[in-house]
Amino acid sequence: MTLRYISLHLDFDSGYKDSLKDSFNLSSRFISNYLSVQIRKLKYATDGTFNMIGVTPSLNIKHICRIVGDNALQVRIPFDDEDYIRLGEIDKYETFLKLLEDGYHIANSFKEIPLNDLLKLHDLFRANGYKNEWLHKRKKFKDFGIEVQLNCFFTTSDFQLVIQIENIENIEKLISGTIIRSLPNEVHFQKDFKDILVDNGYLIVTDFLDRPRIRLLLLDIQNKLFKFEILGEGIKYITYNPAN
Repeated sequence: MTLRYISLHLDFDSGYKDSLKDSFNLSSRFISNYLSVQIRKLKYATDGTFNMIGVTPSLNIKHICRIVGDNALQVRIPFDDEDYIRLGEIDKYETFLKLLEDGYHIANSFKEIPLNDLLKLHDLFRANGYKNEWLHKRKKFKDFGIEVQLNCFFTTSDFQLVIQIENIENIEKLISGTIIRSLPNEVHFQKDFKDILVDNGYLIVTDFLDRPRIRLLLLDIQNKLFKFEILGEGIKYITYNPAN
């Protein structure tokens, strides 16, 4: 069994109000996602009892560290929610990382974990400006003279999928813009995009079941018009306005 997931999460037993739990979990999720993706690359073999390290800040702690649910090594640690609410954005990032680091040290006294590797991932995350960004897909359509990129930007406040399309011949940017924006949790976006294809005059982004999800008219692209449709097939698209 390999270590695949790192999670910082206020659960239903943490003792905090739902409003704080919801806000904390959304704000910190981009870090849990980043660390989970990076730790999988290490292919660290655990003792066979866990594939996840979950750090759960809590008011009342009955079990400091134990295996729960589906192979999760859960650590409960104290947390000052009143101090957290007053923090600025970067200080909140550091609070998230510090909570995880405190949890790692406790977990390492119960089970052997890749402590040094995890701390190095934290330092890398800091050095990169607390960014969780990646290229999801790059694809050339030579018959239409374009190259398409789907880039992901997962932050503390939202997730954005940005499409960028260039002319292959002269590397001229034709269009660029956000085609999906959602709350910052994978449940809101991960099934909405997978592949890119061209069909019947449209550039199409498919969902996880290869169904058309978003489409852009090729003629609009060639004319540098950024226009797109969200199609009705598949799961309902969840729009998000951070001003609300």
